[in-house]
Amino acid sequence: MTAAPAASNPPPARYGAAQALAPGVFVFPGGVEGPDAGNQGAVGNLGLIDTPAGPVMVETGGSYRLARWAIGQARRLTGRRPVLAVITQARPEFLMGGAAYAEAGIPVLAHAATAELMAQRCHECLRHLRADLGEAVMQGTRLVLPQRRIHGGETLEFGGRRIALLHVAGHTAGDLVVLDERSGVAFAGALVPARRIPELDPGREAAPWRAALRQLAAQPRLDTLVPGYGAPGAAPGLIDAAAAYLAALETEVQALLDGGADLIEAQRRAGLPAWADWARYDAFHRRNVQRQYLAAELRWLAAPDATAAPR
Repeated sequence: MTAAPAASNPPPARYGAAQALAPGVFVFPGGVEGPDAGNQGAVGNLGLIDTPAGPVMVETGGSYRLARWAIGQARRLTGRRPVLAVITQARPEFLMGGAAYAEAGIPVLAHAATAELMAQRCHECLRHLRADLGEAVMQGTRLVLPQRRIHGGETLEFGGRRIALLHVAGHTAGDLVVLDERSGVAFAGALVPARRIPELDPGREAAPWRAALRQLAAQPRLDTLVPGYGAPGAAPGLIDAAAAYLAALETEVQALLDGGADLIEAQRRAGLPAWADWARYDAFHRRNVQRQYLAAELRWLAAPDATAAPR
């Protein structure tokens, strides 16, 4: 159901109060459900890593107003404006604040594949957000593509504080994980949600995502993980929980396909009750089944020894 447009004079836009995870490392918690007039698009978590050069932000936020708030909070916490913002994935809740950063002269960095996805589809995302949240909530918001783009992993140094940008493609081709090497705190974006159903991107499936999670789990300096949505915690538990849902999705859909179920039947039958209490289950799970089924079916059709098509 589409949310009613917000009032013409909405309350101040904000995330939750900053939570310190380590010296100089903070998270501003956002909601785990979808954007609506109540949360004003403050969905998912924002991060801040303070450095001698100035704070580095993780995600620009869900709107111009939210980004202005976050930049103000960075000044309040550190006494300086941000020197950089990093977008982890092409998710509207992570990137729609770009105009506020451009206005303040703060560069925004993302993987080149993320910038490409943004150019392809985020104008439509913005149109939907304006319709759902209202013009007042989205005032000043426009799509601004990242000025800095990388094509793989990279380590940035700010006055002696090193921040590793890990290219761990799973949810999307451009996934970045932002790791503060000093504290071992990493911001994983949508690659690792906490008690929220992982959402398969169009044209993608569970196996590459699971491989990316194994790659992330093997990082020796990783300690605390900030998920894209939900509460931070120990990295192994959060990674394992997300991987378990994806493995169950893959197994269930493959079994239905092997048993001759068509797509509609698979969507009807592939319930995973162990995850039914996770946020966004009703919104994402059936869609995940559809995308996983189509990917598995395409692989089957491409196999040289395929002898009979699934129903």
